[in-house]
Amino acid sequence: MPVPSSAPRAPAPSIALIGAIHLDTIAHAAVPIRRETSTPARFVSRPGGVATNVARALAKLDIACALAGVVGDDAAGAQLCAELSAQGLDMSAVRRLQGRATGRYLALHDPDGALAAAVVDGEITEALPAKAFTPLPTVLIEAAVWFLDTNLPPATLARLAKDAGPRRRLAADAVSCAKAPRLAAILPRLDLLFCNRAEAAALLAIETLPPADDLAAALVERGVSACCVSDGNAPLTLADNTGIRRLDVPHVAVRDVTGAGDALIAGTLAGLHHGRTLDAAARAGLAAAALTLSAEGAAPDSLNWRAISGED
Repeated sequence: MPVPSSAPRAPAPSIALIGAIHLDTIAHAAVPIRRETSTPARFVSRPGGVATNVARALAKLDIACALAGVVGDDAAGAQLCAELSAQGLDMSAVRRLQGRATGRYLALHDPDGALAAAVVDGEITEALPAKAFTPLPTVLIEAAVWFLDTNLPPATLARLAKDAGPRRRLAADAVSCAKAPRLAAILPRLDLLFCNRAEAAALLAIETLPPADDLAAALVERGVSACCVSDGNAPLTLADNTGIRRLDVPHVAVRDVTGAGDALIAGTLAGLHHGRTLDAAARAGLAAAALTLSAEGAAPDSLNWRAISGED
């Protein structure tokens, strides 16, 4: 059943984000985490999932957006729907599935903010049928841009790529090495792909790990209109039919790695929404990622368009 929104009806969303909606629990350890023993830590729970984190960051950047996905009919699902609606997201395309558990993510972070380990239960999203969003909800019809994450199963991704039609811009994130190959069948339909170097190799079915430039060029050859290939602190590689470019990654003191990649996506999509070139939009994305790394949690309160755009 559709999730009712307690917030007033906002303007039609310009971007719809389709994918995982999880309840994240992050343990911030007081000392380095070791196996086979307990570690003192501070626990924080908040909304998560790639599509959700990107949507939350876009809302901070004052971009009207809608979230599409599924949660369970449990307390976690009700909590997420209430929180995300309060954060300004259009939740009318979110469904609560009877008898199913909401997706959960548990991460252990060392004191320096680095991720020590993480586990996820995303079965509710993994089990979506191909026509899970058919007929299309109104907010998906209204949005000029769709963003997909590969927590969605291959058949659902293929159906959404078809339903997007030729005029709607389609962006996607590879999410992980295990899930990246799900995008192989729809690469020619993607206007913009976000992935890291290892995910690009997995998507291209390359067992070695070539330089980011080679991977980005290969993705364009496979039909992607443009791609952003990250590689940790190494430069971000951009590729499209005009060639390959590299953008330096800002160096910041890391407080929390949660959502940094999602902030890169959100900042880039926001830049494109404001009419910037891909290079200029990606610079805004890098600034959003740096700001998020230096704060706690995805979509921190310090994230806003003025802070990442360089505009006065």
